[in-house]
Amino acid sequence: MLKEAEWMTINNILLELYAQKSIGDLSTKLMRVLRMLIPYTKGYLLLLDADGTIRTDESCFIGMEERESAAYVERYYQEDYLQYLYELSEGTRVYRDTDIIEEERRCRTDFFQKFLLPAGIPYGCGILVLHEGSVLAVFNLFRSKELGDFTDKDMEILNILKRHVENMIVSVTQMDERSQLVERCFEKTSERYALTQREDEVMRLLARGLSNSEICDRLTVSISTVKKHIYNLFTKTNVKSRTQLMNLLYQQ
Repeated sequence: MLKEAEWMTINNILLELYAQKSIGDLSTKLMRVLRMLIPYTKGYLLLLDADGTIRTDESCFIGMEERESAAYVERYYQEDYLQYLYELSEGTRVYRDTDIIEEERRCRTDFFQKFLLPAGIPYGCGILVLHEGSVLAVFNLFRSKELGDFTDKDMEILNILKRHVENMIVSVTQMDERSQLVERCFEKTSERYALTQREDEVMRLLARGLSNSEICDRLTVSISTVKKHIYNLFTKTNVKSRTQLMNLLYQQ
């Protein structure tokens, strides 16, 4: 049973996490703030592509040496017994390593003997994040022998957080995908019409809805210079208005 102070901490953590705008920021923030609720020795948040490939650059490792995180990604991820959960899970779920597999058998696995023990983290738990049948992320916490196994209370906290974590990752991932799509539109338009660097900057600011005077302030140039860049931009792309430019931009 959580205390009132713990509920308040969870609410504050969720407010902070929902404010994150990129998947990298969300990963790092989630790993760091959760320590206020669940002490852990090491941990990671792995983000996966639709084909199951780990997105290493956007994943986050806390407390793990570079050689440990590299070894996990390159070899031990495939040997981790949380793999047993993939085919058994229909949605996002919380797990504790000692609940996945019988303890004596768990301690005999290569993953336990060659990765967890040398790293000093025999206990683990986490959240397997699934959305529309695909694994989006694996959020895993590890503890040393001194800290001991994760408790039922720790599992309760993760169960409270799991849907929020799924929603955050889905939302921020979609935002990142839209941003990448828009960036490709800008790049294609700039290349196709041989825009100068300044014309490209003006196009991006127009796309954000800035007025001429706001563009003037942002670029620290005169209003006549801004109008000249817009005229050149319209002439090169053969449009007569901002609306036509935006239609052209997003058709690329």
